[in-house]
Amino acid sequence: MEATKIFFERHTIRKYLDKPVSKELLTDVLKDATRAPSWANSQPWEIYVASGETLERLRSAYLESFENYEPHKQELSTPREWPEYIDKRMKKSFAESFKSMGIVRDDEIERYKNWKNNYQFFGEPVAVFLCLDASLTHWSMFDLGMFANSLMLSAKAHGLDSAPAASSVSYPHHIRKILDIPDNQKIIVGIMIGYADLEHPYNQYISSRTPIEEVVNFRGM
Repeated sequence: MEATKIFFERHTIRKYLDKPVSKELLTDVLKDATRAPSWANSQPWEIYVASGETLERLRSAYLESFENYEPHKQELSTPREWPEYIDKRMKKSFAESFKSMGIVRDDEIERYKNWKNNYQFFGEPVAVFLCLDASLTHWSMFDLGMFANSLMLSAKAHGLDSAPAASSVSYPHHIRKILDIPDNQKIIVGIMIGYADLEHPYNQYISSRTPIEEVVNFRGM
């Protein structure tokens, strides 16, 4: 795959085939991702991979919490509100996504099913959770973001698809217990990996991007 093409081929997949990913293939993906840059080569990422019976235990625990309306408890704080121009982009994307899936605004049953899919981890065979030592600062969070993007691009290069999901860390107490993550590590984000179910309605939407003229400010050129 051409290096530039991969940026357009990768997009978030929200439904996966019931097809396992081999440990060997996943190891190759992770080896690529660890080439991501970091401050002074600190490589601050702590990586936990869940699949098989371990992932099913986690999926069951998440579904129970979701169906009991348990409040979210992400360890990475989320914005209370977004700047207006960003909020507008997000609402536009949500509207386009639901339209592509054929879900109308007042269809509570389908909207609930779509939301529940998040807490089933989209049916993927592998979940990768990225953590940081709790003592680290935003600089290391920046490094972790570069690792996460490298991971998803590497997955695509190896014929896999992915989804970064804030919902996957909504109930970190389940992740910490089932994956045996020590208390000194903060659970930041989960990235789902597997083979896309390309025929599923949830995967028909590909989000657009803001024109470069609106986000890039050239100076001196």
